[in-house]
Formats: sequence, structure tokens, C-alpha cells
Amino acid sequence: MTQTTSSPVPSTTLKARRMVVPEARTTDRSTKKSVLFALGVIATMLVVVGAAWFSWGWARTTQEVAGADKFTVVPQSFNVVLKEKGELKAANSTDIKCEVEGRSTIISLIEEGTAVQEGDLLVELASDQIEDRIQEEELKEANAVMAYEAAKTELEIQRDKNASDIRKGELEIELKSLELEKYQKGEWAQKLKDAEIAIEEAQIGLERREEDYAAAKELLGRGFITQTEYEEDEFKWQKAKWELEKARQAMTVLKDYTHVADLRRRQSDLDEATKEFQRIKKNAEAEEDKKARVLEGKEKELELTRSQLAKLRVQKEKCRILAPTPGFVVYYSEHWRWGSDNQIKEGAEVHERQILMQLPDTSEMIAAVRVHEAKTDKLQLGQSATVTIEGMPGRQFTGEVTKIAVVADTQNRWLNPDLKEYETEITLDATDVPLKPGGTAHVEILVESIENSLAVPVQTIFAKAGHRYVFFEQHDEISYKEVQLGAVGTVWAEIADGLQGGDRILRLFSDEHKQLIPDAPRGKRKPPDARGAIAPGDRGSKTPTPDSAPGRRTTRRTPTNQ
Repeated sequence: MTQTTSSPVPSTTLKARRMVVPEARTTDRSTKKSVLFALGVIATMLVVVGAAWFSWGWARTTQEVAGADKFTVVPQSFNVVLKEKGELKAANSTDIKCEVEGRSTIISLIEEGTAVQEGDLLVELASDQIEDRIQEEELKEANAVMAYEAAKTELEIQRDKNASDIRKGELEIELKSLELEKYQKGEWAQKLKDAEIAIEEAQIGLERREEDYAAAKELLGRGFITQTEYEEDEFKWQKAKWELEKARQAMTVLKDYTHVADLRRRQSDLDEATKEFQRIKKNAEAEEDKKARVLEGKEKELELTRSQLAKLRVQKEKCRILAPTPGFVVYYSEHWRWGSDNQIKEGAEVHERQILMQLPDTSEMIAAVRVHEAKTDKLQLGQSATVTIEGMPGRQFTGEVTKIAVVADTQNRWLNPDLKEYETEITLDATDVPLKPGGTAHVEILVESIENSLAVPVQTIFAKAGHRYVFFEQHDEISYKEVQLGAVGTVWAEIADGLQGGDRILRLFSDEHKQLIPDAPRGKRKPPDARGAIAPGDRGSKTPTPDSAPGRRTTRRTPTNQ
């Protein structure tokens, strides 16, 4: 609202009035009437001059406004851009995760936005339960060490016992073998020799007794000896025969029975000693294997206990999360988890593998935007883009499209199941301006450039039933004309057909102007154009949407990725 303020009357004028008033009192009435008449004439002249000036200014303003309401169609050069709103991110960022098993509580936390160096403490988690488990595992380790050492000693004792038993078995075999050899090569030969000598002695004795008996018969016939003496010699001869027979039978017994029995007994003793040695050896091996398996089990228990203890000690170390790289702290928040208290703060409970914060590398930044599936046909890798960041007025950054998602991101499908958006990244060119992730980025991606082509402002176009129209004034009447559009930007729309250079169209049109265009008959609705876009007017809009308006490619366009 414009406020009008009256200018104060100068002090000199007030003084003049005070001086004049006394003088006016001395004048006569005729003088007063002359002055009043002169003042009235002057006032009338001023009113007439003011009215004339106002009438001239109004006519001039009306002409300017009438000229401003029209636009002359001339060739224009403009860019077709795709405008999106996104978020500033670091191209490379290190995720800081909780690596403590189960759930843990944050007891201390570095302030968000703090610049840190490698090795600085970021988060400290509660470790009381882990320390209790470490003490329990240390006690288990001590018991496991004792059990392992006992099993090791038992194995060594068993091995010594086995070696002793094996030596005894080997010695017994050796002794039985010597006894067999002794009998075969010594005792048997000796007994056989004794038996042969006994037979020989009996044979000699028998021969002697036969001579004595023959002599006794002759002496008895001559009468030199008595009958008793004769019978005594006869008895001795008969006894010698019995002795020889006895010696011969002893030889037979020795060969056929005694020798066989002695040989078999000694051979059996050797065989039994050999079998006993095999039993001792197998039993020794079994006992040693048993003790070795016990030792192996105790060793594994000890290793398991030590492994668990080492793991717990590592878990305790992981309760102190240090910065792996330089950067500044950005808390991580899972916005998609509706209704969950996932804020990173002291006292909050976190779980294993949960991302707590990020350390972005701000040397290379990107602007991440989500492009609707209807606009993805305009995207190409390498397209140049300009980025402005809220909170940094007057600064503009350049970059190019470096990533277009292959699959639509349905992160917000619970809000709108039909919403399909593709995440697109624009890598910013290097700059000395310090940028921080998380800022709101307004991105303009250069789709194509139109050079020296007929174009009109987008607000001059009205879309209805798949057709595009412009309005113009002819013979003081408003009329319309259908036009064909080419590329449509945020400000300008290329005219492919329907207008010529120099044509003048209305910049603005009213509802009365729109009613001049008849409705299309049912079933005569114009189909989408070659680009497949639906006319914005079909959706009830006043002007075509710049990013979705149809057109055709011409040689006048300059691809942005060349």
C-alpha cells in the first residue's frame, strides 16, 4: 500500500503569514476581494492543467498496457531443462556401523557435524555385559588349560606304559624263541644221544651176559659151577635182554612222544608270546589313541574358549567406535521406518550391523534427485546440469548426470503405490566452496538447446482436448489459432507449425477467451503426439507442462551430451 504524506509548511512561510495578517487588517474590503478573486483564478487554472495532465498520462498508460498484453512471435534461443528437487550428498561416504553382537546402548556420542580425524572416538557403547562374559570365559579358559594339561600328561604316561609293555612282549617272544631253539639244537640232541647210549650200553651188557650165560651152560655141564650159579647167570642174561628192550622202548617214546610234546609246547609258548605281544601292541595303540582323542577334545575346548574370549575382547574393543577416515559426522536416520524411534542419541538402543552415522568425503559431491518415470526418457548420462543450494543464494554449481537407476525406486510406495521414480545422481564439478551433505539441491538438467527457432512464452498457450491454441486480436475482436509445438522449456515453447515470425498474440487470456474454442466431439479426441505425452489441457491445466509437452526433433537442437 502506498502512503501519501503531506509536506510540512516551511517556517519562513509561516512567518510571512504572521507578518501579512496584521497588514491585511489595515486594508479595505475591496483589496480583500481582489486578492480572493486572483487566488480563485489561479486555483481554477491549476485544476484544468492537472486534469489535462492526468488525461494524457492515462491515455499513455492504456497504450503501454495494451502493447504489453501482446507478444510478437520472433525466433528465440532457449534451453529445455528438467527441474528436480533433491538432496546434496557426498559421492564417497564411509558408513559407521555397530559391530557389537545383539543389542547395545549408546553411552556417549560425538556431536553431529563435528569434523574428525582418523582415530577419533565417535561412539561408545555399553560394555558391562561383555565384561561379565569375559570374566566367565577367562575362568573357563583356566579350567580348560588344566584339563588340557592333565590329558596331555595322561597321554605321555600311556605312551611310556605302552613302550614298556611292548618291550616286555618283545622280550617274552625272544625268550620263547631261544627256548625253542635251545630245545631243538641242544636238549633234544642230548636226550636223543642219551637214549642211543643207553641202547648201546644195554646191547653191550646183553652181549656180555650172553657170553656169561653160554659159559655158565658149559661150566654147569662139566660140573664146575652149581645150579644156583647157573641160574644166576641166566637171570642176568635175561635182565640184560630186558634192559636192551627197555632202552629201545625209551628211544621210541622219546622220539614219538616226548620230543613231539616238548617241541610243540615250546612252539606253542613262542606262538602265545607272539600273540600276546600283538595284543599288547593293539591295546597300547587303542589306549594311546583314546588318550590322544581326549587330549584333542580338551585342546579344542581350550581353543574354543580362547576363541570366544578373543571374540569377546574384540567385541569390547568395538564398543569404542573410532573414525576410520577423516570427515565430519552425519547421523544416520532410517526415515522409511514409519513410527519407529530410530534417532541416534545417547541412551538409544542399537543393533548389530545398524548404521549409526556416516563420514562423507566432501571432496566430491553429488546431487541425488528422484525423477518420475514419465520423464526418464529425457535423461541421458553425461547431460550437463546446474545446481543451486538452499542457504547459498547467488551461488550456482555445475555438474553432469553420472548415474541413472535401472530399476524404479519404490521406497515411498506405502504413500503412493503407483509412484515410480528413478534415482538419478549429478556429480558436481570441483569447487572451492565448502559443501555439506544433506542440503536441499535444486537441479536443472539440460535436456536440449534450441537455437534461433520461433517460440512463444509458455503462458500464451492454451491446451484443450489434445490441441494447443494461441489467442490474438483481429479487428478489435479476439480469435484463436491452433499451433503445433516442438520443444517446450520452462519459459519458451517452440512453434513447429501455426505461426509465423511477426505474428502478435495475446500474452494472457481469460475464461471468456477459452470458451471461444468449441469442445471436441466425442471420440474425436486427438491422440498423444509422437513423443507419447498427453496434452496438459486434457488434465485441466491452463498451460502445457514444460517438461512433458510434445514436439519433434530438428537440426536446430543441440544435444546436451555432445
